[in-house]
Amino acid sequence: MNIFSALDRCRQRAAEFFSAQVVECGPDWYWRHSVTHDPVTHPGHLLYGTWAGVLGCVLLGVDPQFDTAKRGRIANALNRYQRSDGTYQMPRVPTRAGRADDDEYDLFHCTNYAWGALRSLGECPRFAPSFMERFARAEQLERWFANRDWRRSWIEGNNVVHLASFLAILAEHGAPWARERLQQMADWHDTHHHPRTGFWHFGDGHRRESLLDAMAGAAHDLHLYYYLDRPVPRATQIIDSCLRLGYMGICSACVDVDVIDILCHLRACGHRRGEVDSVLERYLIELLQVQNRDGGFCDNFVTPHTLYGHTTPVRASVTWTTWFRLVAIGMIASTLIAGEGGRWTFRKTLGMGYYNAEYLKDGTIDGETFLAKRPFPLANPVLLAAARNGRFLRQRVTALGRQLLTAHRK
Repeated sequence: MNIFSALDRCRQRAAEFFSAQVVECGPDWYWRHSVTHDPVTHPGHLLYGTWAGVLGCVLLGVDPQFDTAKRGRIANALNRYQRSDGTYQMPRVPTRAGRADDDEYDLFHCTNYAWGALRSLGECPRFAPSFMERFARAEQLERWFANRDWRRSWIEGNNVVHLASFLAILAEHGAPWARERLQQMADWHDTHHHPRTGFWHFGDGHRRESLLDAMAGAAHDLHLYYYLDRPVPRATQIIDSCLRLGYMGICSACVDVDVIDILCHLRACGHRRGEVDSVLERYLIELLQVQNRDGGFCDNFVTPHTLYGHTTPVRASVTWTTWFRLVAIGMIASTLIAGEGGRWTFRKTLGMGYYNAEYLKDGTIDGETFLAKRPFPLANPVLLAAARNGRFLRQRVTALGRQLLTAHRK
């Protein structure tokens, strides 16, 4: 099967998966969080499943099948989770034990994806975003940045991109101060990146774990530059840092899409392009290999996936994971393969799933013909699968050993 047939089959099966996750509750139209999700016992997770279902269908171009009435039903479903200040929240989920501002993280996270899903359908929130009034002045944003903890660069990268997404929407709707705050955020990043890695974090970035965390955070911060069409500072160092991690193989959906996002967007600068393309090709081949029979994708191949008190078994398909993995596939395909760019509709709001083709203008001509002129696959899929299965086996043995050790200590 060639790459074009493989992509077509992946898209078709994924569309069938999203269709199978639909839940109709009276006048509302939802998607389940995962194949094992019971909306009765975990109603809050319908928010997660619905924004993922919407954005996944839009990505695949399935959404034209939604007529005006259906779009309205989806909007009603999402807006049931909106609070009067404009934020979106999952009700009846366990409170996380952590920093006080983790509550802000959760609110920003749900709000960005829910609001983005509504906009992708041409629908609107029920309430205005009054929660953004506290960022109207420059000094307010300065205080917010002063409270960031860059030892948690992955978390803070998410916080940055969520806030940037809200500001971008407000700017597009005519709020001049929002555009000023966006530029202020980019200015802050210009002067605070790490001189060695190019990312935004504390520490020297020598340890693999800390470098991985910094990379995952930076994938979000960088959306500011793509959206504002500003040159990325230390772009070559960022690519070097990503390649220092090597080809990591398929792991969690978040980690995979983060490194793919960076390499696809920064490929245009031409630095170590052959190595970048090799990493992207291998990710594409492996991602197409790990799609489940039901058309979805899991998040974890070793341990159950737990999110806000809901657990999905190992390897079982999760709706948001399926969207994330399709985003990764679509980004690589759009970057490397001729004719693929027009077949994927990425979200226009900032955050995971945002892909700015205009930012890639310096590399699209070569990128569009890269794989189309050469036989597929370039990397041996059998060897990739064997290495992946061996890696998962080692991880399962390690996880089992840790469980037994913990039980023995108790």
